[in-house]
Amino acid sequence: MSQSTPSPDTPSTWADIFTGQYALYTFMLNGGMLLFAINQFVVATIMPSVVADLGGVSFLTWAFSLFAVGSIIGAAGASPARERWGARQAYAGAALMLGIGLLGAAFSPNMETLVGWRLVQGIGGGAVAAQSYGLVAAMFPVHLRGRVLSTISTTWGIATLGGPAYGALFSQESLWRAAFWSLAPLCLVFVALAWRYVKGEASASASRLPWWRLVLLALAVLLLSATSLTTDTLHQGLLAIAAIVMTAYAFVRDAKAERSIFPRGVTIVTRELGALYWIFFLVSMMISFVNTYTTFYLQVLHGIAPLSAGYLYAIQSFLWTTAALAVASQPASRTTALVIVGIALLVVSSAGIAWTVASGPVLAIAIAIAVNGTGIGFLNNPAIQKIIVAAPDDQKQLAGSSVQTIRNMGMSFGAAVAGTVAVSAGLTDGAPKPVVAKAMHWVYGVNTLIGVAAIAIALLVLIRTDRAKTDQ
Repeated sequence: MSQSTPSPDTPSTWADIFTGQYALYTFMLNGGMLLFAINQFVVATIMPSVVADLGGVSFLTWAFSLFAVGSIIGAAGASPARERWGARQAYAGAALMLGIGLLGAAFSPNMETLVGWRLVQGIGGGAVAAQSYGLVAAMFPVHLRGRVLSTISTTWGIATLGGPAYGALFSQESLWRAAFWSLAPLCLVFVALAWRYVKGEASASASRLPWWRLVLLALAVLLLSATSLTTDTLHQGLLAIAAIVMTAYAFVRDAKAERSIFPRGVTIVTRELGALYWIFFLVSMMISFVNTYTTFYLQVLHGIAPLSAGYLYAIQSFLWTTAALAVASQPASRTTALVIVGIALLVVSSAGIAWTVASGPVLAIAIAIAVNGTGIGFLNNPAIQKIIVAAPDDQKQLAGSSVQTIRNMGMSFGAAVAGTVAVSAGLTDGAPKPVVAKAMHWVYGVNTLIGVAAIAIALLVLIRTDRAKTDQ
């Protein structure tokens, strides 16, 4: 094989991706991922201050659910956009959209406007993140790609470390807007770099974006999120039913599409592949419950400073990474056990938060958050491995790439449901601490039940499937 096309086994060093032209590419791709990742930690830290300034606590969860919906749309549209306009325009355009979303949020007069701009941020950020991964193959030879992907993963750790601290700088009611507009110039720098150094022509036959399916999923999340704006049980029920019907119809359309978003049979919970997707969806809902309200109740109920609340929230990500590394070398025969143990830890964590959210101590809450992150780390990669193995041979690549989509769906639905539960339990602007405490008890009680449903699916379907394979 010639030097211009080295094999995956060609020796490489870290210096190879941090010197010369490759150094610029490495910096640019990691910069794009950092913009997407740090946004999430910064927003989680400042949202209690935003609510204190603008009001609209019933829209708190929308800031997270609409961002997740936007990420789904942005990631799904990344490849068609690259084919239609070329890699340079698509990558730079995605970053520009993220910057516009940040500026829009910075100047929002109310929560309704702000959450709308969060949707725009999600679309731009999701497209940037998806294309950052996609451009690795275009910019680097095969023997360097593993190292580049490792640096991109490390960028999430940097965001975990720096995001809460950066957000805390702007956590006062009069300063939260600066958290958004201070990130916007970084987007402009990124746009300039992408325009200068990314190459790639438009394709003569660009694939079509699955607009209708994405619109249906987005509308389903909006309808479910709208249940947090009313306490009328009938209205909440009708909105929830409409959301479920739209979601079901989106999956029916996807199953019939020539280019589907998900592998066939992902909704059939009694089959291994469907059970794994349902588990991923429910677990992602549980993660969203924790992510949405952690900094809020720590500040409101326990008087924790925004910086400390942000880092308590970030414990989840630290332990997620640590646990994932700890189980990385486990054999494939243990993946089902790891998935079940991971879900069980999430159930214990959510029950622990429900028990201690009002009375504390904060140390007990921190331990529960740490257990949550450990559970995610235990089950995440083993579940992905099982999904790829369970998928038909001609859909294994689609199965792997659709995991992030189902996770984003679970995160958006989870935030919407959490908001509905909190508002139904009495959470309103200026609610006294006992009411906030009651709402959080209900939120994490319901979250525990979601975990019980996930572990039931794992016990009833995954174990049965493993036994059937063993008997063959």
